[in-house]
Amino acid sequence: MSTPIDNRKYFIDYEHDKNSTIDYPDSDGELMADSTTQFNWIITIQGGLDSMFKKRTDVFVAGNLLWYPEEGQNNICIAPDVMVAFGRPKGNRGSYKQWVEDDIAPQVVFEIFSKSNSADEMLDKLKFCYQYGVQEFYVYNPLKNTLYGWYRDSNTNKGFVNVLFMQGFVSPLLGIRFEIGTDTIKIYTPENQEFLTFIEQSDALENAIEKQKEALEAEKIAIKIAQKERTEKEKALEIAEEERTEKEKALEIAEEERTEKEKLMAEIEALKTLLQNKFS
Repeated sequence: MSTPIDNRKYFIDYEHDKNSTIDYPDSDGELMADSTTQFNWIITIQGGLDSMFKKRTDVFVAGNLLWYPEEGQNNICIAPDVMVAFGRPKGNRGSYKQWVEDDIAPQVVFEIFSKSNSADEMLDKLKFCYQYGVQEFYVYNPLKNTLYGWYRDSNTNKGFVNVLFMQGFVSPLLGIRFEIGTDTIKIYTPENQEFLTFIEQSDALENAIEKQKEALEAEKIAIKIAQKERTEKEKALEIAEEERTEKEKALEIAEEERTEKEKLMAEIEALKTLLQNKFS
């Protein structure tokens, strides 16, 4: 269970940066994305991770946020498409200044390749992330549906280790799983929940609501059927009880008639005996 972090501490620490004589811009002037495809992937991964860690107060997830690893060096920075920093509280930031963040570097970085990117640019980002302490680095090219991953192997001194087979690979830090399909990739949480776009989430919610409505309607129908069956059963029991009562009454009447008949026969026999004795 994670230990709650007082977010006020972060903002108090952040205040001292206002006294800095060096300006650390919150924007590098670059577009967040140069295509809807790239943008959708950025917000899907960022949103999926943020949702996955929503109960963790010590995990900060951001998209397209400038990261300054060195104090006093405002020219040394990158803006990862998505980054995850463990050990840092959630909260709004104009940029991620590592010295303000207890010198904790983002541990995981995602980059989404677009037409404007080059292999050399991604290589430079990979080197930057390795130099400043990133533990895992992933690059996805949705145009070619290629996924690459690197992680820092603490058991060796080889630096970043390239993941040779990304199909089914599980992130050591995040626990998410990558599945590579014919046209795209799928990312799953440790609980096997797929990362979805906002439209897919909306569709899933609508489907869930529709299924819930159908389930409620089916429950109502089942209740009505059960009530009808119970009413019919109760009515059948009432009829059976009436028939039993009528049968018992008929038996009582028959018994009374038999008793009366026997009594009458006995009286006739007594009368016969009396007459025979009188005239014999």
